[in-house]
Amino acid sequence: MQGKVLGARGEPVPNVMISDGQAITRTGTDGTFSLTPTGPFVFLTRPAGFTAAPWFVPATATDVTFTLTPGETADSGVYRFVHVSDLHVSLDNGTKFYPPGSEIGSRDALSLFLRGLPERAAEVQSVIATGDLTDLGSDAEFDALRRAVDTSSLPVHVLPGNHDHMAGGAEVGFVVSRNNYAINTGEPSGYERNLGPRWFSFDLPGLHVVAVDWHTHELGLDDVAQDAWLRADLEEIGPNTPWILLSHDQPWNSILDGLPSAPVATFSGHRHTSRVIRLGSTIHVNTPTPLFAGLDYSPPSYRIVRWDGEQLGLETRAVARTGLERATFAMPAAIRLGAADSDIAGAAVGDAAVGDAVVGDAVVGDAVVRWRHQLSGAGHRAPVRVEGDRVIAGAKREDLPSGAVEVLSLRDGSRLWQAELRASIKGTPVTHHGHVIAVEVSGDVVSLDAETGAERWRIPSPDPLRLFAWADPVVADGILVVGDLSHVRALDADTGELRWERTDLCAYQTLVSLANPLVLGGTLILANFPSPIGIAGLDLHTGEVTWSLGGDLTDLIGSLWPIGTPLYDQVSDMLCVPTPSGLSAIDARDGAGRWKLTAELPFSPATPASVPDGIATVFAGTDVVLLDRADGSTRWRTPMESASEFAMASYTRTPQVLFAGPVPVAAEDGSVRLLVSGLDGRIYALDAASGKRLAEVNVGAPVAAPVAVTDELIIAIAVDGVVTAIERGALL
Repeated sequence: MQGKVLGARGEPVPNVMISDGQAITRTGTDGTFSLTPTGPFVFLTRPAGFTAAPWFVPATATDVTFTLTPGETADSGVYRFVHVSDLHVSLDNGTKFYPPGSEIGSRDALSLFLRGLPERAAEVQSVIATGDLTDLGSDAEFDALRRAVDTSSLPVHVLPGNHDHMAGGAEVGFVVSRNNYAINTGEPSGYERNLGPRWFSFDLPGLHVVAVDWHTHELGLDDVAQDAWLRADLEEIGPNTPWILLSHDQPWNSILDGLPSAPVATFSGHRHTSRVIRLGSTIHVNTPTPLFAGLDYSPPSYRIVRWDGEQLGLETRAVARTGLERATFAMPAAIRLGAADSDIAGAAVGDAAVGDAVVGDAVVGDAVVRWRHQLSGAGHRAPVRVEGDRVIAGAKREDLPSGAVEVLSLRDGSRLWQAELRASIKGTPVTHHGHVIAVEVSGDVVSLDAETGAERWRIPSPDPLRLFAWADPVVADGILVVGDLSHVRALDADTGELRWERTDLCAYQTLVSLANPLVLGGTLILANFPSPIGIAGLDLHTGEVTWSLGGDLTDLIGSLWPIGTPLYDQVSDMLCVPTPSGLSAIDARDGAGRWKLTAELPFSPATPASVPDGIATVFAGTDVVLLDRADGSTRWRTPMESASEFAMASYTRTPQVLFAGPVPVAAEDGSVRLLVSGLDGRIYALDAASGKRLAEVNVGAPVAAPVAVTDELIIAIAVDGVVTAIERGALL
């Protein structure tokens, strides 16, 4: 192939990288190049500040002209782009894979988001979408994707994901890759036919950008070719050029090992989760989808990435009204800017750092709220833990590779200590023999002195790139259990020494495990979604499997796959398991089925509650229900009749009012009340026998976690990281 690269006025442009996805050459002083293609395309590495028309051609082309025109530039030396992933543009709302009630991507939903970016994020200059652009990879879906992207006023850079290689979804198979990763089979020709090269590079101001096809690399279809091209590309730019890697899923050692230089950052999606960690000099950023709630129950969201030529900055935002954009991701900006770092975490309402505050209907200091405390990060689904006179909370920071554990006084909410950690804490820390033990999202396990917060020991993650650790650590009989069915570890709770470890139960998963481990006597119960095993019982002391079931990969909707922590109901000796389509009751000893219930709202992870008259849970994102424990029939159902602006149930974007499971509490008169957290900012109290609403307190921000209850207080953590201690008498 002979070709040339010209500027907008027809002038030759020298020194531009040209590649066929294997070899790399550069244009000469006259702007020309010569290449004998071995791949399906020839493309150029678009220089910073320019767009190219075209930027690639078929390998069969002969006399080629690439024309560069001025495009993306850095404003005052700073370049900003939006990172999104997993758009899942569909023509039928995903009826093949998702239960009724799901709301996945569409042409209209994507167009609305892209057209809104200039107002929502006026400072950004482009958009990068890291795969699963379509749901089934059909030509019609790719056409809908193109039409949506055409409505964007910003340039949109795309790369493929595993769903883009499903070829319409008629013959989707599932395999375990050479790296022990469970993934669907793939046929990449549809992506190439519709969108072009699957791996390529381009330049932003002061930053080289490399995109790979993670899915076909993981399947081993073209890993050798991609590896060779990636190394050649990086060798061509030299070791001192900063660069970032775009990949559909978090790139593993199979891609990262042996590179000529380490990336500043990697950007990925695939898991529909939010996670930021640092390994060595590289920040690894995993971003959810902006079109529906994530599989970690993050709201529809996106990231603004800032590059100033030396440092990378992140700002994670929910697709929500003003005031809620940072919810579940970071503490409110007003507090961040209004207090020194040393003041933020310990400030209670009334301190100078935060000021006097009114929280909806709940005023600090009145008969309703005793105290409030702003954590140094956001809250989400993990409740606080109360131990004696202390309140323990984990903090997550989705803009930084850091997190914290904070311990507060139960009496007044003042901070007793704060331990800075290397990554977000998304599960509730556990206590044991003077230790506070937390698991970072990378899988590191950290034991802190309960009195001072000083680190006593740290057990590194066995696989920080692939372990996405959301589940609570659990201690039983001196054994600390961390992980899920793909990689579970049993550690000595006093020393961190490994007792046993299982990596052979199932392959690494696409998705995070959001079911906390349960211990019933000597049996450890673990659950995953999706995997060849849905739920299993293991011997706590040896790790030997005693029973397992569920996880039918041919039935992605109806199989027994836990998406939240099961309830153990002692009365009936059964487990009530939240599943993608509803709730399943199984025998706690051997997993035998009892009953199954389909709910109106899919992917609701709320853990049910056991009360004298049955099993209480939340349905449809709006109602509290009581089910007969014998057959799952409804005994009463109470709607909240409120409104929220937040969607958290996976694959939905219509806001829900209720998300967390109810908490049963005995009232002074001997009756049982249900305390239910609301994404409308309220904590509700209902009579467990009748479902009658008895009281409510507005804490002023969405609450996605169950409350914690003491003899005097009811403690809620909102998505903005504010911990509110409500007087027990206000609700009970």
